[in-house]
Amino acid sequence: MTGTIEQAAASRAEVFRQISAFESAYDYDAGYMRDLFDRSTVASQLFNALRPMASYYQKLPAEVHFTAAITVMQQEDCSGCLELNLKLAREAEVSEDILSSLSHSPETLPPILQDVRKYTRDCLRTGPVDEAVARRIEEHYGKEAFAELATCIVGVRMYPGIKRALLLMQTCTAP
Repeated sequence: MTGTIEQAAASRAEVFRQISAFESAYDYDAGYMRDLFDRSTVASQLFNALRPMASYYQKLPAEVHFTAAITVMQQEDCSGCLELNLKLAREAEVSEDILSSLSHSPETLPPILQDVRKYTRDCLRTGPVDEAVARRIEEHYGKEAFAELATCIVGVRMYPGIKRALLLMQTCTAP
Protein backbone atom coordinates (compact mmCIF):
# COMPACT_ATOMS: atom_id res chain seq x y z
CA MET A 1 0.00 0.00 0.00
CA THR A 2 2.76 2.45 0.89
CA GLY A 3 4.43 1.86 -2.49
CA THR A 4 1.24 2.86 -4.29
CA ILE A 5 0.99 6.12 -2.33
CA GLU A 6 4.67 6.88 -3.00
CA GLN A 7 4.22 6.10 -6.70
CA ALA A 8 1.19 8.38 -6.89
CA ALA A 9 3.10 11.22 -5.20
CA ALA A 10 6.06 10.70 -7.54
CA SER A 11 3.75 10.61 -10.55
CA ARG A 12 2.03 13.83 -9.46
CA ALA A 13 5.37 15.52 -8.90
CA GLU A 14 6.61 14.46 -12.35
CA VAL A 15 3.42 15.55 -14.10
CA PHE A 16 3.50 18.91 -12.36
CA ARG A 17 7.22 19.32 -13.19
CA GLN A 18 6.43 18.76 -16.88
CA ILE A 19 3.54 21.22 -16.75
CA SER A 20 5.76 23.82 -15.06
CA ALA A 21 8.48 23.33 -17.69
CA PHE A 22 5.93 23.88 -20.47
CA GLU A 23 4.58 26.98 -18.70
CA SER A 24 8.09 28.39 -18.35
CA ALA A 25 9.04 27.64 -21.95
CA TYR A 26 5.98 29.39 -23.39
CA ASP A 27 4.97 31.86 -20.64
CA TYR A 28 1.61 30.09 -20.54
CA ASP A 29 -0.75 29.25 -17.68
CA ALA A 30 -1.50 25.52 -17.82
CA GLY A 31 -3.08 25.42 -14.37
CA TYR A 32 -6.10 23.70 -15.88
CA MET A 33 -3.90 20.65 -16.49
CA ARG A 34 -2.95 20.54 -12.81
CA ASP A 35 -6.59 20.98 -11.85
CA LEU A 36 -7.64 18.11 -14.11
CA PHE A 37 -4.89 15.85 -12.73
CA ASP A 38 -5.86 16.64 -9.14
CA ARG A 39 -9.50 15.88 -9.87
CA SER A 40 -8.85 12.61 -11.71
CA THR A 41 -5.60 11.05 -12.85
CA VAL A 42 -7.56 8.86 -15.29
CA ALA A 43 -9.32 11.87 -16.83
CA SER A 44 -5.95 13.61 -17.07
CA GLN A 45 -4.44 10.58 -18.81
CA LEU A 46 -7.33 10.50 -21.28
CA PHE A 47 -6.89 14.21 -22.02
CA ASN A 48 -3.14 13.75 -22.48
CA ALA A 49 -3.71 10.82 -24.83
CA LEU A 50 -5.71 13.12 -27.12
CA ARG A 51 -3.27 16.03 -27.07
CA PRO A 52 -1.27 14.87 -30.14
CA MET A 53 -4.38 15.52 -32.26
CA ALA A 54 -3.82 19.23 -31.77
CA SER A 55 -0.18 19.29 -32.80
CA TYR A 56 0.21 16.61 -35.47
CA TYR A 57 0.86 17.64 -39.04
CA GLN A 58 3.06 15.90 -41.59
CA LYS A 59 1.31 16.33 -44.94
CA LEU A 60 -0.35 19.58 -43.93
CA PRO A 61 1.94 22.63 -44.21
CA ALA A 62 2.60 24.46 -40.94
CA GLU A 63 0.93 27.63 -42.21
CA VAL A 64 -2.29 25.69 -42.86
CA HIS A 65 -2.17 23.89 -39.52
CA PHE A 66 -1.67 27.14 -37.63
CA THR A 67 -4.23 29.02 -39.69
CA ALA A 68 -6.75 26.48 -38.43
CA ALA A 69 -5.40 26.41 -34.85
CA ILE A 70 -5.33 30.19 -34.52
CA THR A 71 -8.79 30.49 -36.06
CA VAL A 72 -10.12 28.02 -33.48
CA MET A 73 -8.55 30.04 -30.68
CA GLN A 74 -9.86 33.33 -32.05
CA GLN A 75 -13.36 31.89 -31.87
CA GLU A 76 -13.22 29.80 -28.71
CA ASP A 77 -10.48 31.07 -26.42
CA CYS A 78 -10.04 34.10 -24.24
CA SER A 79 -6.40 34.77 -25.16
CA GLY A 80 -3.93 32.46 -23.41
CA CYS A 81 -4.23 29.58 -25.86
CA LEU A 82 -4.36 32.03 -28.77
CA GLU A 83 -1.05 33.57 -27.68
CA LEU A 84 0.41 30.09 -27.19
CA ASN A 85 -0.57 29.08 -30.73
CA LEU A 86 0.96 32.26 -32.14
CA LYS A 87 4.22 31.35 -30.36
CA LEU A 88 4.06 27.78 -31.66
CA ALA A 89 3.41 29.08 -35.18
CA ARG A 90 6.49 31.31 -34.98
CA GLU A 91 8.47 28.35 -33.67
CA ALA A 92 7.29 26.40 -36.76
CA GLU A 93 8.47 29.33 -38.92
CA VAL A 94 5.05 30.44 -40.13
CA SER A 95 5.59 33.83 -41.74
CA GLU A 96 4.86 36.97 -39.75
CA ASP A 97 2.81 38.23 -42.73
CA ILE A 98 0.41 35.30 -42.37
CA LEU A 99 0.22 35.68 -38.58
CA SER A 100 -0.41 39.40 -38.93
CA SER A 101 -3.14 38.77 -41.49
CA LEU A 102 -4.76 36.20 -39.22
CA SER A 103 -4.68 38.61 -36.31
CA HIS A 104 -5.60 41.87 -38.01
CA SER A 105 -6.88 41.43 -41.55
CA PRO A 106 -7.84 37.87 -42.48
CA GLU A 107 -9.22 39.08 -45.81
CA THR A 108 -5.58 39.61 -46.91
CA LEU A 109 -4.66 35.94 -46.44
CA PRO A 110 -3.87 33.98 -49.61
CA PRO A 111 -7.12 32.51 -51.04
CA ILE A 112 -6.40 28.94 -49.95
CA LEU A 113 -5.76 30.10 -46.35
CA GLN A 114 -8.97 32.11 -46.48
CA ASP A 115 -10.63 28.81 -47.39
CA VAL A 116 -8.95 27.09 -44.44
CA ARG A 117 -10.14 29.85 -42.14
CA LYS A 118 -13.71 29.66 -43.48
CA TYR A 119 -13.76 25.86 -43.27
CA THR A 120 -12.46 25.98 -39.70
CA ARG A 121 -15.07 28.52 -38.67
CA ASP A 122 -17.77 26.40 -40.35
CA CYS A 123 -16.62 23.38 -38.34
CA LEU A 124 -16.91 25.33 -35.09
CA ARG A 125 -20.54 26.25 -35.49
CA THR A 126 -23.72 24.30 -35.95
CA GLY A 127 -25.11 24.07 -39.43
CA PRO A 128 -23.67 22.92 -42.71
CA VAL A 129 -20.04 23.16 -43.73
CA ASP A 130 -19.39 24.72 -47.13
CA GLU A 131 -18.56 21.55 -49.06
CA ALA A 132 -17.10 23.43 -52.03
CA VAL A 133 -14.55 25.08 -49.71
CA ALA A 134 -13.75 21.73 -48.08
CA ARG A 135 -13.26 20.11 -51.50
CA ARG A 136 -10.93 22.92 -52.63
CA ILE A 137 -8.77 22.41 -49.54
CA GLU A 138 -8.66 18.62 -50.01
CA GLU A 139 -7.88 18.95 -53.72
CA HIS A 140 -5.12 21.46 -52.99
CA TYR A 141 -3.40 19.57 -50.14
CA GLY A 142 -4.57 15.97 -50.53
CA LYS A 143 -6.61 13.50 -48.51
CA GLU A 144 -4.05 12.89 -45.77
CA ALA A 145 -3.51 16.60 -45.21
CA PHE A 146 -7.27 17.16 -45.12
CA ALA A 147 -7.57 14.47 -42.43
CA GLU A 148 -4.79 16.20 -40.47
CA LEU A 149 -6.70 19.47 -40.77
CA ALA A 150 -9.82 17.82 -39.35
CA THR A 151 -7.93 16.40 -36.37
CA CYS A 152 -6.23 19.76 -35.83
CA ILE A 153 -9.56 21.58 -35.60
CA VAL A 154 -11.04 19.04 -33.19
CA GLY A 155 -7.82 18.65 -31.19
CA VAL A 156 -7.16 22.36 -30.75
CA ARG A 157 -10.76 22.97 -29.76
CA MET A 158 -10.45 20.65 -26.78
CA TYR A 159 -8.17 23.06 -24.89
CA PRO A 160 -10.67 25.88 -24.42
CA GLY A 161 -13.34 23.18 -24.08
CA ILE A 162 -11.66 21.51 -21.12
CA LYS A 163 -11.02 24.86 -19.43
CA ARG A 164 -14.67 25.79 -19.90
CA ALA A 165 -15.90 22.39 -18.68
CA LEU A 166 -13.72 22.64 -15.56
CA LEU A 167 -15.12 26.15 -14.89
CA LEU A 168 -11.64 27.61 -15.37
CA MET A 169 -12.33 29.81 -18.39
CA GLN A 170 -13.12 32.58 -15.94
CA THR A 171 -9.42 32.75 -15.01
CA CYS A 172 -8.48 33.76 -18.55
CA THR A 173 -7.87 37.34 -19.63
CA ALA A 174 -9.97 38.55 -22.54
CA PRO A 175 -7.96 39.72 -25.58
